[in-house]
Amino acid sequence: MRKYNGIPKEHFHLFLKECEWRFNYSEPKRQLYQLKQWVKQWVKQELN
Repeated sequence: MRKYNGIPKEHFHLFLKECEWRFNYSEPKRQLYQLKQWVKQWVKQELN
């Protein structure tokens, strides 16, 4: 793989996961929907 400028080695796995997520949920509406679902799940878990 080529070197990614500005991405620290210790955060590269997060960068790669974000790229994967953006590829799989390429439409902005779909990204927003998925983010809202994750937030709802997180809030629900925190309240219990």
